[in-house]
Amino acid sequence: MSALNIILLTGRQSEAPHDEGEYPHYLCEYNGKPLIHKLIDNCAVLQPRRMICTFSNHDIARLHLRNMVPQMHPSASVLPVHNITRGAACTALLASEEIDNDDELLILSVSDFLDIELQDVVRAFRESHEDAGVVIFNSLHPRYSFARLDSECRVIEAAEKNPISSNAIAGVYWFKSGSLFVSAAKEMIRKDARVNDNFYIAPALNELVLLQKRIGAYRIEPNQYRPLKTDSQLHAFEAGEMR
Repeated sequence: MSALNIILLTGRQSEAPHDEGEYPHYLCEYNGKPLIHKLIDNCAVLQPRRMICTFSNHDIARLHLRNMVPQMHPSASVLPVHNITRGAACTALLASEEIDNDDELLILSVSDFLDIELQDVVRAFRESHEDAGVVIFNSLHPRYSFARLDSECRVIEAAEKNPISSNAIAGVYWFKSGSLFVSAAKEMIRKDARVNDNFYIAPALNELVLLQKRIGAYRIEPNQYRPLKTDSQLHAFEAGEMR
């Protein structure tokens, strides 16, 4: 079995830095732990080789994240994002030096909290001999990424912020190798497959479809998916209104 690397994406970098008294959403606390710490704990059961956490350079300096994050887990590290990127795919590609290899890759959004066991997800993809996989739930809201499935519940098309099906992607992407993701994302960018002027991860799956790769889908219930994108959702998280 290959080693596993994980990228935790903290979301699109803001054009305007946080005020000195404000903290980004990934530091919202739950049971005394920042969100990023809880997510790292959830990932630790996978025994990853690396957990690469992306943060703006401004936040790294202001919040001393280089001191904080490695104390959360020995494999956790900080990847600075020095400038505004053109979407999640571009941000993930900043880690190419560490992920463009045969190790498995798991990409997670810090703005999406799932009440599931990640080892069950990864095990399902491995046992089905998938080349890639996504976690899906039922929704038609255009804020999400979407996957169209065939009769065997494999992805045959993906779209960003366009409900081509009711299979919304829950911000979790697994790849049999990091190099598979890197090559697909680069090909997507070469084709200029932008959405709202940004490059997202979901459309990169279409490049794998063209290569006839097997892309699995792990379904969860809608109540197992907790978006953390609005103030009310973050307040509910801090109040302990989720597991």
